[in-house]
Amino acid sequence: MPLDPPAQDTGERRSSAGPAGPPERGAGRRALALTGSILLVLLCAFFVFSSGGIHSGEDSILPPALRGYAMIGAFAMAGASLLLIWRRRWPVAIALGLIILTALVPTSPLPALVALPSAIAATTGLRRWGLVVGAYAATVISLAWDIGATTSLLSAFIRSPAAGTPERLALYWVMPAIAAFAIAPFVAVGVVRRLRLERDEARQGTAAAERSIAVLHQEVELERHRQELARELHDTLAARLSTLSLHAGALEMTVGETDERTTAAARAVRESAQGSLDDLRQVVRELRSPDLPESGRSSLAGLSALIDDAARHGTDVRAQLFVPDPESCDPRVAHAAFRLVQEAISNLRRHAPSSALHLEVRGGPETGLTLRTANWPEPGGGTPSTVGGGNGLLGMAERAELLGGVFQAGATTEGSFAMYCWLPWSPPTAPGSSAPLR
Repeated sequence: MPLDPPAQDTGERRSSAGPAGPPERGAGRRALALTGSILLVLLCAFFVFSSGGIHSGEDSILPPALRGYAMIGAFAMAGASLLLIWRRRWPVAIALGLIILTALVPTSPLPALVALPSAIAATTGLRRWGLVVGAYAATVISLAWDIGATTSLLSAFIRSPAAGTPERLALYWVMPAIAAFAIAPFVAVGVVRRLRLERDEARQGTAAAERSIAVLHQEVELERHRQELARELHDTLAARLSTLSLHAGALEMTVGETDERTTAAARAVRESAQGSLDDLRQVVRELRSPDLPESGRSSLAGLSALIDDAARHGTDVRAQLFVPDPESCDPRVAHAAFRLVQEAISNLRRHAPSSALHLEVRGGPETGLTLRTANWPEPGGGTPSTVGGGNGLLGMAERAELLGGVFQAGATTEGSFAMYCWLPWSPPTAPGSSAPLR
């Protein structure tokens, strides 16, 4: 009679994957950046080999030993220039290496200057300005090598005076200013990058703070609603249940032994009202102080008592319980299972009081917890014994969903009404999942 279990009975919940998204937009930007880096490497290699040819050529003023040293330095710098492709991945190491190499060999300072902006953007404080001073010193040394050479690239801007002439020697006086002028654009680019990075970090921090504030506002609003709900439950429903319990007790004492059936009915009403009042008080306590240690939760071990109590009140419950280790079940799952069985018994009393409820509860850590109920409808299609809001099945489905479980209920092909529910033995922790479900 129970509904056929869906695929989730094994505890494996499958999530459907959506269609693959469009290609990442950053791919084109990365390809463009790689192309630009390669062009920069070629440009640096051109200036490096030009400078190396000047210092190692036959007309160089350097002695033969230093000419070979200049040629080796040119190849070394050209090879090191290839590292500019990865200057954003290892900015400080690459910039520092190129600065040292520029200061040691007669070559062009362009590779070191190209690596400088990324290093500036990645550093702060003394490290940043240490790199700037180092690059400036290396540029001054490189310009000094160029001014002293037979063919000077710098002297081409002043009609290329010959080496050793006063016009050529005058360049040494303006060399610090020229070096500062050469390095300034690269330093500016690095500082701008650093400022943009700090701006983006500040925006991310602001967005995170705004999200945190919004979450706090929601929690405050939720807490206000919890307190308001607790007050309303205590002032209305708790008061009415107390009054009902009081009147039932008075009726029980008034009738006494003159009418045993009326006395038993009054006692049942009083006990039921008192039990409901105890549950309501527990709910109110947890609404007002949700962080207090959990107490009063129902468990799987209490199912037997629940079924026996239903039998004492005339409800025919034919149960099969197969839970070898109920104590290891998560308290939230055990509490939800107890409430589901309790609601199933209440629905039977309301819709089919003369029928029997077939109940099966089984499970363990490997398979999860499975609940099945089935009952035949009231003969002749009787009306419900009480008027309710119709939220019982909805509440049962919500309990299962909040714990990551599955719930089904409805008429079977045989004409009976069946309920199926699967709950994980230990549900994943989620925000708000620690709160008990009443």
